[in-house]
Amino acid sequence: MAARDCTKGAFVAKIVYVDWDERFSGVIGEFLRSSGHEFVTVTRGAAACDTVRETQADLVVVEVMMPDICGFEICRRVRADRGLFTTPVMLVSQMAAEEEIQHGLAQGADDYLAKPFDSNVFQTRIMSLLANSATIGESDALTGLVSHRLKKYMVQHRISARKPFAIVCLELMNLVEFGRKAGIEARNRALQQGARILSACGKPLNDEFFHPAHMGAGHFMCVVQPDMAEKYCGWVHSLWKEQLPDLYASLGLSHAAEPGRGGNGMPGLSALVYYTVCSSRAGRSVQECFEILAAIRDHARLVGEGVYADRRMR
Repeated sequence: MAARDCTKGAFVAKIVYVDWDERFSGVIGEFLRSSGHEFVTVTRGAAACDTVRETQADLVVVEVMMPDICGFEICRRVRADRGLFTTPVMLVSQMAAEEEIQHGLAQGADDYLAKPFDSNVFQTRIMSLLANSATIGESDALTGLVSHRLKKYMVQHRISARKPFAIVCLELMNLVEFGRKAGIEARNRALQQGARILSACGKPLNDEFFHPAHMGAGHFMCVVQPDMAEKYCGWVHSLWKEQLPDLYASLGLSHAAEPGRGGNGMPGLSALVYYTVCSSRAGRSVQECFEILAAIRDHARLVGEGVYADRRMR
């Protein structure tokens, strides 16, 4: 983790720079050291992950056009490594067409910078990556779950490692309207209950990598084994419905049995639970996974609360 230099108001980091061009690497190294960072150069792509691991680097900057292993593959290897997958990766290259940039980001890169680049732009971009990385492990303040940024890294890790998985989403419907009527505290209690239900239903999975996340507003996400996705979704939806009357009672509200309707004109909270199963084939991206989930969600919202699935192994 990058250290904070309070005297300079900046992050002092260990940075690994992967580039075959030693002259250019020397210029970058001199610039980064003058900014207070520790700097290590790697001239072979095959050695990149080992160097990042050995140095416990806070950031890796990778030239795309390496002679042995391209920068895209280096990025995939970082994301596939259980010990490295949250390390920020910046790709740099003279190849900077839009399709190249989008392809690099789809491999899990956090940023893509065209060569030659202005030193001030480079400094600004790496400081932004380091600042975001410094808080990646912080839990969501309201629910205690992992952050949405860490969850995206976890999904990318499964994709890069080519491990089959299922992404499960929980959405609390009518949460905004409920919060307007019942108040912010009531809304927060509903979110906390959703978080507790996701965590409780995950215990029988006995999966050390199960970490539900609060993605913002009334949206939650977790990753489970494909063969447990349908069962887990059923547990979550059933427990939500079972505990919903107690939530209303604890808030001093009446609860109607009809989905989407509460008592005394109160918007009723209901739950959409939906999932997609992702295969181990290459070529997937986090963005593609999220687009599939958005399509399932759009359909589910038209039908109403329940459990929805896309069981195709994509």
